[in-house]
Amino acid sequence: MPTLDLSRLDASEEERVIADEGSRERFDRVAFALRAVEAVRPARMTVAVCHGKSKLRVEAGRLWGRGPGETWAIVSVPPTASREAIALAVSRLGTRETPYALDVLLAQAAERTP
Repeated sequence: MPTLDLSRLDASEEERVIADEGSRERFDRVAFALRAVEAVRPARMTVAVCHGKSKLRVEAGRLWGRGPGETWAIVSVPPTASREAIALAVSRLGTRETPYALDVLLAQAAERTP
C-alpha cells in the first residue's frame, strides 16, 4: 500500500537565509519590506512579512488548493537587517523580469533617509 511522506517538501518549495551584514540604522524594517513587496508586485504570489529574530529569511512554496502557478512567500525581517539586504531578498520574489527592482527599492530608501 502506498504511503505519504509528509517530511519532504515539494521540489518547488524552498527556504533561503539571506546573508546580511546588518545595520544599526533606525527605520521601520517591516514597513520598508512591505513597500518593497508592493514595488516588486510578485505575480500570483501571496506574500507575508513579519518580524524575525536573527537572520533575514525568505520561505516560499506552492499555494496548494489554488490555481496552477499560485505561490506563497514569508519574509522574516530581523531588527538588524539592512535596507540593501531587505531589498535584495524581496526583489528575488518577483517571478517576472524586474531588472531594475533593486535599484528602484534602494532609490526609494535614499529619498526617505534624511
